[in-house]
Amino acid sequence: MEVSYTRSSFGNYLYDIRFIILFYVIGDWASTFYALPFGTEYNPVPAMILENYGIYHLLLIKFAFVLLLFYVAPIIKTSQGRWELTKRIIESVGILVTANNLMVVWYGSSLIEYLGLL
Repeated sequence: MEVSYTRSSFGNYLYDIRFIILFYVIGDWASTFYALPFGTEYNPVPAMILENYGIYHLLLIKFAFVLLLFYVAPIIKTSQGRWELTKRIIESVGILVTANNLMVVWYGSSLIEYLGLL
């Protein structure tokens, strides 16, 4: 069931994107925070943010992404199934980068390195 959001339904929106918040925002940020002493950020955009502004600005940018997604969600929902696909893609990226960062902490090498992508 697709629901369009209004400003008054921000709580419903947050519930709808709970896995994005869990993995893409919290999981990625927290695992990056803990993995940095063990490795290097290879993604150039977060690396630049971390170098110039610090880890907490990266978290602020992730929260800004959640707010931006709230405002564009009604546009994304104009096509049937596009919202679910968008959420699943962002959730999957969050899971992948969180797992990658945790591998750096626990095993000393990343999933990306293990797969030979870096």
